[in-house]
Amino acid sequence: MNRRLSRFVATGLFVLAVLAVPLAAHAQLPSSPRRFVDFLDERCYQILGQPPLGIPLVLSHLNPVFVSKGLPDEEVTLGVPQKLCVPVSKNGSVAPADTLPFIRFVDWKCYAISGPSLNLQLQLTQLNPVIAGLFGGATSVTVREPQQLCVPVVKNTANPPANVLQLVQWLDVKCYRVDSPAGVSKVVTLQHLNPLFSTLPPETSTVGPQPTQLCVPVAKNHSTPPTSILPFIQFSDVLCYPATGAPLGQNLSLKHINPVLVSKMAPVENVFIGNSLQLCVPVAKNGMLPPGAP
Repeated sequence: MNRRLSRFVATGLFVLAVLAVPLAAHAQLPSSPRRFVDFLDERCYQILGQPPLGIPLVLSHLNPVFVSKGLPDEEVTLGVPQKLCVPVSKNGSVAPADTLPFIRFVDWKCYAISGPSLNLQLQLTQLNPVIAGLFGGATSVTVREPQQLCVPVVKNTANPPANVLQLVQWLDVKCYRVDSPAGVSKVVTLQHLNPLFSTLPPETSTVGPQPTQLCVPVAKNHSTPPTSILPFIQFSDVLCYPATGAPLGQNLSLKHINPVLVSKMAPVENVFIGNSLQLCVPVAKNGMLPPGAP
């Protein structure tokens, strides 16, 4: 190989190496599923005055605990949107730097669904240290009928970065009514994390006294996340408590980002977001913790 050709090849390899840097950044994920799930806190607000979406779906469980129990696929039809859940921090405890960019863009739009009761007893472990300190490290619930399917959306075209989108677009959870032992309400300071709401001041909320829903990860129409993404999704279980607070009182445009609903041409919807309903916090089921270090 002559000297000129050698320089050409070397230059070409350098250019390819430079171009590869954004691709590596694009593929970057939080350092572990546990590190992501531990800070998956969502504040849910009421959606008012919207018609049913009417899209039929087949839902399959992803969390290993429910998969091991052989729970069947379930056909549902998406009804009226009932709530919007947005990411928050609690008592000033914010997700680590490698995880926060992902947590900030977990926005769920929750549609009414129906189905049979599971009548399934579970032992839950509180994963977020703030909530574990307030409510104790563990609680028990009995899982009843499904009430909602929560699907990922973006608000007012505030799209997440590409490497964040590759994860959050797959984060669908199916919410079941739960019965649980009587508890005691706790006061928590909540701060919005999504860039659209980050200028809103912190707010004190009374949370509890006991959880009313358990939301568990599912796949829609057998479309599962890529293998690199799946461990983050399949352990994203949250337990939802009633939570007081000021109404959000905003009109928002919500756009679907999950590939299944995008393929079905689910429309952009303009909604009014009203009263505070819930705080949903991360839990593990029957001692099966998300993989990786917290």
